[in-house]
Amino acid sequence: MFIDNGLFKTLITYLGIALKSANNTIKKYSKTFTVLLAVVLSTVVNSYYRPIQESVHDGINWIYEKNEIIGEALYETNGFIFNGKFFDQERKAKYAIWESYSSVVIVSVASDNNEANKSMAGRGTGFFIEVTDEYALVATNHHVIDQHLKNKEFKIKIQTPTNMWDYEAEVIGADPVSDVAVVKIYKQDNEEWKALEFAQHTDYNVGDPIVVIGHGMSMPWTSTQGTISYKDRYGSRPYSLMLQVDAVINQGNSGGPVIDMNGEVIGIAQSIYSPGRQIPGWDGVGMAVPAKQAIRAIDYILSPQYKAKGYVPYAEFPFMLGTFELKDVLDIPKEERRYAFFDYTNKKETDKDTVGEASGLLQGDILVSLNGEDVFNSFYVMRQTVYAFPGDEWDVVVNRNGEFVNIKIALREMDMSKILASLNRGR
Repeated sequence: MFIDNGLFKTLITYLGIALKSANNTIKKYSKTFTVLLAVVLSTVVNSYYRPIQESVHDGINWIYEKNEIIGEALYETNGFIFNGKFFDQERKAKYAIWESYSSVVIVSVASDNNEANKSMAGRGTGFFIEVTDEYALVATNHHVIDQHLKNKEFKIKIQTPTNMWDYEAEVIGADPVSDVAVVKIYKQDNEEWKALEFAQHTDYNVGDPIVVIGHGMSMPWTSTQGTISYKDRYGSRPYSLMLQVDAVINQGNSGGPVIDMNGEVIGIAQSIYSPGRQIPGWDGVGMAVPAKQAIRAIDYILSPQYKAKGYVPYAEFPFMLGTFELKDVLDIPKEERRYAFFDYTNKKETDKDTVGEASGLLQGDILVSLNGEDVFNSFYVMRQTVYAFPGDEWDVVVNRNGEFVNIKIALREMDMSKILASLNRGR
């Protein structure tokens, strides 16, 4: 079959015109086509995001078992390119809950004999911090077991999520200042318990996701999720630097672990902050004893010094400090400004000399550094004092009329009766 040469040229001409027209149309509406295509693809991907990521993570886990280096690289690539870390955060939260809940216990304090005292019974939460072949140590709040400390008729009973029987606990020690206590229970049937690990103070920060596990509102082994909303909150509790979280903490959560996405304890749930309410309720602000302060108390309770002393000591604030106003430092570069200076102008005749004054620090000396760390404000000194112990030595550098002076001080012990009195006033 032969096509007429003229007809063929005509068809080619029309085809060229059609292609040119299509090309112009595509160019003209290319942005529109791109947007529509992006919308369609985005809709499809978002509709199937969970099953896609579940399949991707299953594949990555399979590869990880074969080769950890390649598996880790694929995991990071998926998180960076395909935004898989959002899904991974949810997966990590589930992992943290399921890995940790078996280490969380119920702490009950009640009297078996006196009916009149049963109304004073209470329930809180605790968690394993040390497990041996014979026993386990449980951390909780001081206020959870306080009734037992006041009246030995009230017994402490522990329930675990994996065993059907109760354990009667003995108190190893308690610190009412940090609101931390340690109790011991003995194994009855070669139980396989697992201790939770504490995170380092530098491993977490504001905005990090967290999980709270406990027995809020007397409902055993419940969990809530949220974020860290403030770190080192000073003033909400005397002589403490609290961890503030927005995960729900209810009555019964006291003493329970606040856990990061690695399954490590970053705090011990302590209280609900709800001013103005006769009955505390959830207003979005929960307080926890931060890991660093909890470790400080626990380590001392487990030390021989605690047996000899009978309590966890705290250092007295060593300085009387004032704060410069902006006009005083305005001509100093911001990165070089030091706002804290030694100020004895408000000292009363009846006040004893502070450690700083007794060590030779003078009125007007500007605080430059403590133990080699730059100091820019007095809050840094407060934070270091809360974590320090009496007898600790500090290397202090001050600016005295343009000359740097180095002075060593030894911290004094804070009168425990004064601390306890301030705790009672804060209730």
